Amino acid sequence: MRKLGLFIVVLMLMAGCGKSPEAPHADEHGKEEESGHVEGQVKLTDEAQKIAGIETTVVRREEIQESLQVPGTVTSTDRGKAVVTPPVAGRVLSISVRLGDAVRQGQTLAIIESPELSQAWSTIAEATRVRDAAKSDVQQSRSEVELAIAKLNAARTNLTRQRDLAKAGAFSQAPVQQAQNDLNEAQSELLSVQKEQASHAEQLRRLENLYRDGIVSKSELEAARLEFQQDQIRLDRAKAKIENAKATYDRERNIASRGLLNAKELQIAEADVKSSELELNRARIRVRAAESAWSSANRGVANAQAVYRSNSGSGGASVGRVALVAPIAGTVTHLDVTKGQAVDRTQVLMEVENLRSVWVSANVPEQDSAKVRKGARVRITVASLPGQEFEGVVQVVGTRVDPKTRSIPAQCLIVSSAGMLKPDMFATVHLGIGSAREELVIPLSAVVTEDKKTFVFVKHDGAFEKHEVVIGERDGDRIAVESGLEVGEIIASKGAFVLSSEQKKDELKGHEH
Repeated sequence: MRKLGLFIVVLMLMAGCGKSPEAPHADEHGKEEESGHVEGQVKLTDEAQKIAGIETTVVRREEIQESLQVPGTVTSTDRGKAVVTPPVAGRVLSISVRLGDAVRQGQTLAIIESPELSQAWSTIAEATRVRDAAKSDVQQSRSEVELAIAKLNAARTNLTRQRDLAKAGAFSQAPVQQAQNDLNEAQSELLSVQKEQASHAEQLRRLENLYRDGIVSKSELEAARLEFQQDQIRLDRAKAKIENAKATYDRERNIASRGLLNAKELQIAEADVKSSELELNRARIRVRAAESAWSSANRGVANAQAVYRSNSGSGGASVGRVALVAPIAGTVTHLDVTKGQAVDRTQVLMEVENLRSVWVSANVPEQDSAKVRKGARVRITVASLPGQEFEGVVQVVGTRVDPKTRSIPAQCLIVSSAGMLKPDMFATVHLGIGSAREELVIPLSAVVTEDKKTFVFVKHDGAFEKHEVVIGERDGDRIAVESGLEVGEIIASKGAFVLSSEQKKDELKGHEH
């Protein structure tokens, strides 16, 4: 009713705009003599055009393609839908989203507590401890190798020095000199004892004479005899010591003359080198064993971490807890979990859908299936979004005919739906068929049909003139013009019905005259 009232007001305004202060005069042939009025033209003020919703456009040559209109259904793409399942069995601690919430990729949706995850974390900790101990063993064994190398180098240096000393006879001279010194000391000691014994013998002889004369006591005589006896013992010892020293001296001279001491020192130095080499080999074996244990421990840590990552999924995890995250950006369209609920790996807890890109499955009639090609351009409209069009491309053309509907499915990818196209919506699909070509194209809303003829209103000098045109193929809200228009002409793209009504009214007025 509002549209009808508005239309009446527009007509009244246009009628007022078409009146002249003086009534028009007609000649004897019935032609109008009104100044500025031409038969077939409609003149409107800018205000009247605005009220009537009349808009204009320039006629251009554009690319156009014939289309086939078929029904279709909106579905989610494989990349536009994701299910959220727990990577490990456990209990839901918290849920941070609600049904219908928009989420970004990687956003935390829920937190799960899992004993299995705790065990995996403990395994990592134990494997890490073993690895650190193995690493410490490697460092210690490497230090032992370095020490063994230093010891071997010192032994080899000492061997070289001992060989040089042996050549110079340094090892044979010292023992001979020591034996000579010992012999000299023994001989000196013997001379000292002999002197003391001679003195004590003289003293004993004198005391014996005095004893016979009764001058000294027997005890004094006995003491002198005891001291002389002790001198004899010391003399015997000194002689024995000389014999030993002389024997030692002779032995050392014999050893020195044969070079036995030099050989002994060299043997000791060579034995030290061999011992150091054996110690180095054992240290290197310990290094290899420690490095093998360390490598094995590293693999143990990696395996434990892999198990933990497998259990924790793509979300962040702490000890015993794992975060469920959104696999894609989109909207939570399914939520089937509550706080405190026990869950397992196979349970679908949520679904997230990203409707920026959707599939539209078009049902192409069997007789038209040969016209549809992969890569063809499509336009999609839905009843719930009047005036909205979505462009896409045919991605897959089916190879089997549905026995019930006698149609072939064509999967069309719409990448710019911006979430407005929802799964299971019914859609009208305009499939491009044939080859695109350049034609003279005008909006479909500019065309007026009367008595099986088509017209458009062309604007010249502020007035709209009705021109008959021959139209061709339609492409959505555009249509090709085969004749009746030229490139660059300005036509009424909207409000052509109002102009047609005004033009008919003027014609009726002309007939009345």
